[in-house]
Amino acid sequence: MEQNMKTFGVILATLAMIASVLVMPVASAEDGDLQATISGDDGTTSFASENGTAVFTVDISSASGASHTDLVISVTFDGAGWTSDQASVDDCAGGSDLNFTGSGTACISVMVMGAESVGGSVGMSVSVTSAEDTTGASVTGAIKISNWRVSSVDGVQSYSELVTHQYTITVENIMVDAEGTGLDLDEPVYITLVEIGGGWNVESDLSVWDKPSLTATINFIPADNSFDLVLDIQLVGEIVTSSSYTGAPATIGFNAFDESETPVTTFIFLHAEIATFNGVAITSSSDESDVWDPSTTQVDNGCSGIDAAIGFVVTVDNFGNDRDSFDVTFDTSDAGSAGWAVNNAETFTTELLEPKANDGTHTFTLGLVVPANLAAGTTHGFSMTATSTVDNSISQTQTFSATVKQCYQFDLTVDSMMNSANPGSSTDFTFTVSNTGNGDDTFTYMTMGAAAWNPSLASTETEIASGATGQNVLSVTVPADASSDAVSGMIMVHAYSEACGDDRTDCDYEASKTVSVSANQVFALTAGYFSNETDVVKSSASVEEGMSVQMKVTVTNNGNGIDQVTLSLANAPSWVSISDVPILVGPGLTETISITAMAPVSDADGDYTFQVTATSSDDTVTSTTGDLTITITEKGSATGPTTDDVEEDDSPGFGAISAIAALGAVLLLRRRS
Repeated sequence: MEQNMKTFGVILATLAMIASVLVMPVASAEDGDLQATISGDDGTTSFASENGTAVFTVDISSASGASHTDLVISVTFDGAGWTSDQASVDDCAGGSDLNFTGSGTACISVMVMGAESVGGSVGMSVSVTSAEDTTGASVTGAIKISNWRVSSVDGVQSYSELVTHQYTITVENIMVDAEGTGLDLDEPVYITLVEIGGGWNVESDLSVWDKPSLTATINFIPADNSFDLVLDIQLVGEIVTSSSYTGAPATIGFNAFDESETPVTTFIFLHAEIATFNGVAITSSSDESDVWDPSTTQVDNGCSGIDAAIGFVVTVDNFGNDRDSFDVTFDTSDAGSAGWAVNNAETFTTELLEPKANDGTHTFTLGLVVPANLAAGTTHGFSMTATSTVDNSISQTQTFSATVKQCYQFDLTVDSMMNSANPGSSTDFTFTVSNTGNGDDTFTYMTMGAAAWNPSLASTETEIASGATGQNVLSVTVPADASSDAVSGMIMVHAYSEACGDDRTDCDYEASKTVSVSANQVFALTAGYFSNETDVVKSSASVEEGMSVQMKVTVTNNGNGIDQVTLSLANAPSWVSISDVPILVGPGLTETISITAMAPVSDADGDYTFQVTATSSDDTVTSTTGDLTITITEKGSATGPTTDDVEEDDSPGFGAISAIAALGAVLLLRRRS
């Protein structure tokens, strides 16, 4: 028995020693050991309608891995009317034991009691302490009052350019009444794509999706139900950076909101793993334009005699979604063969450029020198190629060229500045246009002048090659009733280059010449019989021997100017006379001219016939009257008058004054004899 007791004591001592070796010391907690994080429906935010419940999960851990007992979780709110007893805490399984070793989880349910209306929100503070850590840890969350909430259970999907994947965004109706019974949601909820920088093409077969606005409108969700918005999302545009560049999946953001009195708005993000792709683009601007376009880059030195230089600011753009550098090479053979110089075109490699979304670019300058005085339309240039150093199958070639612009200039001359013509006749002026520009030009003509002179051009338009001349004829017609002193005034001919276009106002490519036309004097006379005021034609007269008689004739100026008319007798006896002093006769006027006959004193009875000739001042135009007859009767004969009184407007004969003058002349002649 004693031996057995000794043996038992040895065994106990041995077990005690083994226990002392096997049992590890337990870590003890201290203030600051507790750690906590909070999560809700969206990050640290949870949603609940009026009368609804917002739910949060608090993950609690020990920095040292120690156990914590008598765990206390207290909740406070920063909104007026919110009290701590609106929140209930459990172990997420309905139990109240929150003690843990290493880590644990607690759930918080917050009843919305009407302190806030839809669209409002309240902040929440959660404090976690234990018997071992009385300082504990604190976290914050927020409750947003809403009749709905959105979510997506889709994970990260893998993308390369132009690949399409399907995502589902779920809108849940969480609207309840005061008893917690679900209600229909009949106010619309909108979900719209938030494209920051673009890169996504979003389609849907559902009628709620509007592609132009990239917005879904969900007008009704039954109580305690949800709506699934199914979207087909494609990666486009080579914009979204690769996940290898960012170190994380890309996000596709949507904004969900409603139109309540205080709108509810929230964001939901879908996630995508973006594969790397490479791309390159070459852009440039020139001295002539902000964005260079070979179809519009022109140099205007075709008429200047001075070489022209174009400077190009060239940008190599990384159009990939990851970093890349590029080899840049040039081909200047076209420009060089035409004698055009290309400056700064040496092969080089760019630095490592950021991806397209981050504006990775390399900028440098090039120059192209264009010789002077080339024909319009002459075009030459060079090319540049940028190739990815990561993937040499990725390259782009840009051709740079310039075209000599047409320069417009010309001279206008006319063969005469002043012409004349007879009334009713026309005269011509020849205008010559010399095209001194560097290209073919179409010239348009316009004339301005007095309409009565009918200025007209043979052509309104002529096409003239560079260095050539063309002619146009202006005809001007003198009005048929123009007087000899009539002048057309200024008649102007304008020539316009095609460079003026349709609006020729203040056009720089215009020339004009001014000409004028005068009317020639036309000479035309009619010498005729005199008619008295009773229209009796007086072509004859009679006179006694030794007496005198006066006859009259008329001269009418049928020309268009004042005429100085000279009168002479034809076939007249010597005792018939007419003044040889020229008379002035206005156009269209008739003048009366007197003829004096001093009959011989004896042996002269009989008829004497003669004519009067009127000659214009041009000495070529004449008019002769018909026969004028003077009959001399024997002195003392009853058939011949001794005197004949003639009024100024009566038939030829003797007036009182002329009788006295004639008598005086006879007496004078007798004395001389």
